[in-house]
Amino acid sequence: MNDTVGEGTSSRLRPGERIGRYRLLAPLASGGMAEVWAAKPDGRLGLSRTVALKVVRAEYAADSEYTRMLIDEATVASAIHHPNVCDLLELDRHEELIFMVMEWIAGDSLAGLLHKGSEIAPLKYHLAARIVADACAGAHAAHEATDQEGAPLGIVHRDISPPNILLSLQGQVKVSDFGIAKARHQLHSRTKTGEVKGKFAYVPPEQIVGGAVDRRADVYALGCVLYVATLGLRPFGSGPQAMHKILEGEYRKPSELKPNYPKDLEAIIVTALAQDAENRFPTANAMRLALEEWMADREQVIGAPEIAHLVQRRLSTTKRAAIEELRKLSRASTLSLLARGLEIVEREQTPTAGSGLVAAPSGWSGRATGESEPTFVDHEGAIEGKRKSMRSIRPWTLQAGDPLAATLRPSKRSRSGHPRPSARPTRTSVKPRGPKLANRPPAAAQLPPPANAAPDRPSSTLLLLLGTIILLLLALIVLLAIR
Repeated sequence: MNDTVGEGTSSRLRPGERIGRYRLLAPLASGGMAEVWAAKPDGRLGLSRTVALKVVRAEYAADSEYTRMLIDEATVASAIHHPNVCDLLELDRHEELIFMVMEWIAGDSLAGLLHKGSEIAPLKYHLAARIVADACAGAHAAHEATDQEGAPLGIVHRDISPPNILLSLQGQVKVSDFGIAKARHQLHSRTKTGEVKGKFAYVPPEQIVGGAVDRRADVYALGCVLYVATLGLRPFGSGPQAMHKILEGEYRKPSELKPNYPKDLEAIIVTALAQDAENRFPTANAMRLALEEWMADREQVIGAPEIAHLVQRRLSTTKRAAIEELRKLSRASTLSLLARGLEIVEREQTPTAGSGLVAAPSGWSGRATGESEPTFVDHEGAIEGKRKSMRSIRPWTLQAGDPLAATLRPSKRSRSGHPRPSARPTRTSVKPRGPKLANRPPAAAQLPPPANAAPDRPSSTLLLLLGTIILLLLALIVLLAIR
């Protein structure tokens, strides 16, 4: 999927068109049998991420062989779960079209970052080693994938190359496009005699002659990628003319092109490009460990931030503008769907006559006069309702015949007219505790005295004590004055 879709393509799809539950935003790429579009799912609330939608091209949609190939690709990709492999999210059908939903990587392929016009600009050795090491990790995860019963699927990518290694703006490296991967239980027909699948510059000799292909074919391709990324040249050239050189193992060693090329890094490339598969790294993970060891020996700590800086620096102006435009479309689509979703929620949750009312707790009444009707509070006027309910409470007063009335002695009036509290209750005010006190009103009804009420006067004992102290002080003053 290298060529950007633009004007003049035979695509019958258009931005804004809906495929399944996804709405197309913009075309991303077009390959031999499929188109890739950026899309977003139509959710009720509009909160969703942008995805890549792969759809079989119109001219191949009726060919069952291409449909089976797409299903096989989805089956293979769905069995692999690794940070360095592009995730498959969904496989579905819309009318006569079968489409595959994958995560969208905001960035570019390794091929896009290497190419400057018609030339290939190599990377620094440690950056290239980091990218290929991460790609090795993704390839190894594919090789180790199993089915639901735990049996190995025997997946071989067969098309690992710079266009199928994606780098994000966040520094992630992901292996993508398992379109021609080999695995057990495939639906589409096996490779026909004389047919070579994969890019000529990256296929091993056994794949050209139609021999048995296993994971070491991907190790060979990863060696070619490392060669290109560090030297800016393909080891065997490109196109059909490269086939003879691959079969003969004719290529120039990196140190022949650059005398100062690191010997240990060259040894990794030579091992990966061995003619005989038995002399290569046995697994992609073994090649990754060799690269990690090479970087560690040189104290080159390379991670996602360094890769992200590389992508930011090398991303073409056209690609950067396309990503920004796609993000704008995605945000606009999200805001539109979100507004529509909130409108739906608001419509479905229209308040009714009792939707804002809540029954008061048991035992509470807006009045303390024995009314038993439940009190309801409207949430929108909760504060005002509380104020009104507090104003509606009347102080509790004794009624004639109340058993508690006999327990209190009538208070004497002071000179100011305010009642003077009794120093102690009379004998008749003492009542034995028992069931008769059950009619006593609750303590909550006994409200504190009003704020403007006169404070209680000090007791007679306190007044007597204060008067005695004053007299003693006056006597002392008189004695001092006489002396």
